[in-house]
Formats: sequence, structure tokens, C-alpha cells
Amino acid sequence: MKKEHLYFKNPQEGVVIFKQKSRYNPNSTEIEEENLEIEKDYTPKTEDFIRSLKSFNKKRKDRAIRKTIAVPEVIELITITFHDIFDSSKFENIYRSVFGLDIIAYFDWNTKAIFAISNYERFDNFVKQLEIFINTEDHNNPEYDLNVKFIKNFDFLSRDLIIDCKTFKNHLIISLIDSLELDSIKNKIENRLINYLEKKRIEFKNNVELNVIEIINVDENTVIEIVDNFDVIQSVNSYSSGFVRPNIYNLAEKSYGFEIINSDANLPIIGIIDTGIENKSPLNSIIINDASFNLTSTSSFIDNVDHGTAVATIAALGDKLYPNHVGNFEADAKLLSIKTLDNNSGEIFESEVVELIRRAKLEYNVQIFTLTIGYDACKKHNECMSSYAFALDKLSHELNILIFISISNVRDSQHFLDANTNKSLFPLHFMSEHTNLCSPAESMNNLTVGAYASNLEENEYERITPLGLVPAIYSRTFHINWDLKIFKDIKGNLNHKRTNKLLFKPDVISHGDDYDNWLDINKTGLKVLTIERGTFFSKEIGTSYSSPFVANLAARILKKYPELSKNMQTIKALIINSSETDEINSEIETIKNSIIGNGFPNEEFAINSSRDRITFILEDEIVPETIKSFSLKLPAYLLDLMNPQSILEFTSTLCFSFLPLNKSQFTYCPIHIAFGFFDNIPLEDYKKDINGRILTKPNGFPAQSLGINYNKMENIKLKNSWSQDYYYKPKVLSNSQKVKFKLTLKFLKKNIDKDGNIKVKIAINSKLHKLLDSIDKEKLLKAPVKFSLVTTIEELPYKNKTSNRLYEEIQLINSLNVINDLDLEAENY
Repeated sequence: MKKEHLYFKNPQEGVVIFKQKSRYNPNSTEIEEENLEIEKDYTPKTEDFIRSLKSFNKKRKDRAIRKTIAVPEVIELITITFHDIFDSSKFENIYRSVFGLDIIAYFDWNTKAIFAISNYERFDNFVKQLEIFINTEDHNNPEYDLNVKFIKNFDFLSRDLIIDCKTFKNHLIISLIDSLELDSIKNKIENRLINYLEKKRIEFKNNVELNVIEIINVDENTVIEIVDNFDVIQSVNSYSSGFVRPNIYNLAEKSYGFEIINSDANLPIIGIIDTGIENKSPLNSIIINDASFNLTSTSSFIDNVDHGTAVATIAALGDKLYPNHVGNFEADAKLLSIKTLDNNSGEIFESEVVELIRRAKLEYNVQIFTLTIGYDACKKHNECMSSYAFALDKLSHELNILIFISISNVRDSQHFLDANTNKSLFPLHFMSEHTNLCSPAESMNNLTVGAYASNLEENEYERITPLGLVPAIYSRTFHINWDLKIFKDIKGNLNHKRTNKLLFKPDVISHGDDYDNWLDINKTGLKVLTIERGTFFSKEIGTSYSSPFVANLAARILKKYPELSKNMQTIKALIINSSETDEINSEIETIKNSIIGNGFPNEEFAINSSRDRITFILEDEIVPETIKSFSLKLPAYLLDLMNPQSILEFTSTLCFSFLPLNKSQFTYCPIHIAFGFFDNIPLEDYKKDINGRILTKPNGFPAQSLGINYNKMENIKLKNSWSQDYYYKPKVLSNSQKVKFKLTLKFLKKNIDKDGNIKVKIAINSKLHKLLDSIDKEKLLKAPVKFSLVTTIEELPYKNKTSNRLYEEIQLINSLNVINDLDLEAENY
């Protein structure tokens, strides 16, 4: 019997300042892994500094000579490479106050940075310290500022470093510097740049909020002139947008064969950001009649590319047309055509796409979008967040929306076939940079979808990829590569203090199907609707068709639980929490997170509970640097079950959105939130003497914690530790965390309360990223952050039987409320 998911409304048991046990050796400094052993032979460093000074001075003079346009102010930029991760929280102010250098941005995980010279007198001191270092023979008694020892090399930020693309395409993204110290000077130069673009009649968009200028259709000489003359430019990138498609195999059909029969129903609306939706199709009755969401010169209701209509069909109907598409069907969503391309590829202003999404939310309350059109170039290993992903993350956080983004497709078979044998390289080809995702699929507040090698026709044995739950061979992978020196310990192993296994893309995978062994898709392709006259359906493959399947699931969840629209991160958490990797092929076990993410969503689990499986949702908020807890009761009948193995399985997912910071990869997500399930102990308690006073150590800290806060994990955990561990400064954070564990009778018996029920604790903690500067910390410190925690508890069968009691019993002894105060529809039984 299908049951509804529930809201978790057990009372909060307290909120206190979050404290962690120290993990440092008493004799070490604050960040022991950053105690870099600087080389004792300073000859190489001396030579590096000599080369750096020479290059800096030459490029500085060359830039002054190349300037041909009258600009009212000058800003000079310097790029510095460090020996290790630069501690921005500690040294930014020192570089500003001592060296006259104001931070602009970090790259390569804070091992490189761009600074602006904000005070020339102090900068002269910086140069002087370098010269003293160069002339020093005895480094045991140095007279120079010791901070220069952490510098590996530096250079003037010249044209060759600013232009970050090998070839110029029609669409340019000019990223501008952001500096509080130089804001007034920057504004004067930027205004002159805008004046230049207008006089040249160059088509551009100035996105003040994102601090970028987008330009279309300019020649290379003009780009060089802009870069050489306007000192507010941090970087220039060139992109084109589009999607990659295989050859189409047309299916001989006499008609579409289906009709939508519930166009008058009150349904969620999905915004289809694509090539238009053909209104001369069975979708016509559920398309919102508004053609104004359009960046092209052709109608939003004409799909000349034959792409957006297929995407829209899946978004509205999900898998209803598989395997048999003949008949009458009820749609799960209505459709808003947001047309951004009228060809397979082209130039799109990011800011215009953002504005259309904003309008869709404000005018039609659209909260679900599909985005299958991204940049055609893959991201480099460890490349910073793109301006597009940054914009979509800000938008998602601001508007409470969820965009389902295709991870994109590998366009060339040379990246997944052996050149000599023509055999599949799966899955080793995913180790290549060529298979990295394409922007904006790295977006963290939204949901990225890869392709599952399935076409819903049960012919997986014919595909090029092996059997089991595997990604399609053309699907893409996460671009962050932990195989860097800064992410390893002294033995060369991955350093858990700096890496984060919870950070990956895609979030989930869904049907996209695959090639067969001859790179044909006649049998193994996915059947999709086409607008080609007399054809009606075609076989295609691609992640473009994977994302609308998951968007459809989101619409179905909202359709059943409209109350959940108040926080779309709950929808994201439900989808991720339902996703499974149980049937993955053993070949991908070691790299599964970066190619299939959390797995394939189980639609039944995402939408419904059952007698033996209960899903409840905790929607709450937490202030950074605090910890809070809740009690969860489990029914006493579980203690009488005869199952000698595990009795319960917990699956829990936390999601939250955040306002991104684009200055550093580490602090892009500036907030840590984690959760855990713990034994039935207080949130905070300490060992006391006979007079009730807390016993302390000589340093003043409590001698022994008896609660969850300020305690060792082995003393408190129910089964697993915190969902995300954050203690050491240089660690990138994830805003999506999933844990899964099983409990045996032993774990239940140790947590019996006075009423005979089993009681465990759910705790949530939050911290600000430790590399944030003082200004950002001040902004975020007291601002509560909303989060959604979805938990599914399932009674595991013993001898193929369960008690059929779990749902009712847990609901009876906890405050668990129905999400919608509505009668269940007949179809839910």
C-alpha cells in the first residue's frame, strides 16, 4: 500500500555553539598540514625571484607602450604562484597592509592569485623585500619579510595571461576585477570601456551583478585592443553554446498515436530552455500560450532544430510513452517554451538566459527548468566555476528554483574508442580531461544529470557499454581531479583533510541510452518525438534526454506535494535520496561517484512511502557556528524481530542552497552544514565535580564531554560519523550529502528509553568556511541558512517477510505530519 511522505515535526532539543575536539598536535601550529618545509637551498628561489622581477618589469613597460586609448585611470595587476595553499583568512590583510596588494581572485585551489597594486609605496616595500631576499647569503638570520618565502614566483598580468582561450569564437566573456580598495578607480575605467563599446557599435551586455561583460561578434584585433587598454579586465574566455547529437534513425509511424487528456488540470509548469516547442504536436494543449520567452528571430512554438520538442515531451510525460506510445495520457506538467537557440549551436548571452528564467518565475511561478544547451567545450581539470554556473547558482538561491542541467555529451568517438582496435575504452576513457563536463553543469545549487545506458526497451545486451547500472559511453564526468600534489600527504596518498569525496557531478543519471558495438543507435537508441513531417518518432541518444526524465519526476513530486514548493532543495533531496547504485557494474566501482553520481532515481521511493518504508522531511534553518539536535523514536516491536542480520536501513540526504562567492574555489560554497545520527545522549553535557561544576583541563577546556557537542566520534555515533567532516581550513565543501547505513539489534538495544521505545538523536551542525576573509565572515555569521533533510527508514525483510508495521508505528510515537491536508487520490492506493 502506498503511503504519503511526512513532515518531521519533533521539537528541537536545543541550539548551542558548535565545538570540535582539537585534532592538532599540541606542539603544532593551527594548520599542521600547511607547515610547508621551505627548501634549505635558496639558490633556486633566488633565481626564480630574479626571473620574476625581470619579467614583471618588462611586461609592465610593454603594457604601457601598447596603450593607444585615453583612459582616465590605471590599475596594475600582478599574478603570484605560491608553494602551497594560500591562507586567505590570515594573509589577505597582511598583503594589503604590508605589500600594498589587494586580492582580486584565486586559482588552482588558492595556489595562484591575482592581486591589484592598491598602494604603490607599500608595493615598493614588497619589491624591496624580494631584493633583500635575492641578496641574502645567510637565510638563517634573514632581514627580509618572511612572508615572501611562501611565494614561488610572480609576474605582471599581461595580455597573454588575461586571454584564457586558444581560439576566438563569436561569444566572449570578459570578467572584470572586483576590489573594494580600488572601486572608484575601477568604475571610471569600466565606464570608459562601455563608452568604447558603444562608439564601436559592438553588441554587448554588461552584467553588473556578475561583474562580467558579454560581447558577440568581434574580431581578434578588437579583443586585443580592449585587453591592452582597459585595466579592469581579469580574464577573457570565448565560448559557443549548443548540444552534440548523433545521427538520427527515423521510425516509420503513421501518426503520433497519442493524445494528452488533462490539459485543464492544475499542473506544475516546467520551463524548457531549448530550441522551442513545436505547437503542431500533441503537446499543443499543455504549452503556455506566451511567445515572449525567446532570444531568436523565429517563434517559440517552432522547433527548427527538432530538439526542444523531444525534451519537452519527456519533461511532460516522463516514461509514459515507453514502450508503447499509443493511447491517451495524462501529463505531469505544463510547458513554457524558453527558446534560446534556432540552430545546433550559436551564441547566447548568459545574462539574457538568466533574465528569461527570472521572468518565468515571476510571471508564471515556474520552479522547474530543463537546460540542455551548454557550452560546447569541456572544462579543464580543476578549472574554476564558470560565470554561467555562478549566475545560475545565484539565481537558484534567490528565486527558489531548480534547474535540471544536462552534463553534456562527448562529441568525438576518438575519446572512447581505441584508435587501433576500434574497441571501447570504457570506463578508462572517463579519466581523460576530454570527458569532463561542460559548463554550466558544474552548478551546485541545481541538479546535474548524466546519461544512463538504458532506452526502456530491455535490450541492454546490445549496447556498447557492459550490463548493469552504467553511464552511457558518451556521458561526461566531474572535472575536479584530486590527483594533485596539494591534495596528497607526504606519502603520496590522498589527504582526507583537503579532499572531499562528497563533491561530484553528475548528481544522478537517467535514461539516455547508448550506441551499440558498431556505433549505431537503430536498436539501442531512445525513442523520442520528432517534428519531421511523416516521421513522428526517431531514435536518438544523449544527456539532453536524460535531464527531462528527472525534471518530470520533480514535477510529479510537486504535483502530489505542492507544499514542498516552499523549498525546492527538498525536491532535490528527495530525488537524490531515492537514487540507487545497487546494480552498478563492477568495472566502475572505483569511479562511480564522478560518472553516475548518486545513481538512478527510484521514482516510487521518491514519491511514496509504504507500510515498511517511511520517508520524512525535516525543513529547518541553522545559524553558522551552531549545532542543534532532535530526538527520533523507533518502535519497540523492532526489538522482538528475529532477524539476526540488519533490521533497519537508513538513507538520508541533506541539501541546501547558498549564495556563491566566486573569488576562490575553496570558498565558492562558503557554508558547511552536516548531519548525523547519534546515540541517545544530550546535545551538550560535561563531566562535573561533586558541586556540579564542569571539570576542566589546564587550558580551560572541559575535561570530558558527555554529549554530542565537543566529543569524540567513537563516543557518540550511532553507526556513521558526520555526513561531512570539516575541520582543516583548505577543504572545498559540498551542499549535498547522502548517507546510508544499516542497524542491527545491537545498535537498537543500547538506545532504549524509559518508555521502552528506541530513541536516537539527529544532529545538524554548521560552520563558515575557515578561508573566508573578515568581510565575508561578518556578512554570513548571523544569517540563518535553510536546509532540507530527507530520511528514509526501511524495515529489512527476514525470510522474505516484513511486519507491515513500521510506517504506522513510527508515525504514532513521533510528531510526523502529512505534507498536504488533502485526501489521497485513488491512484495512490
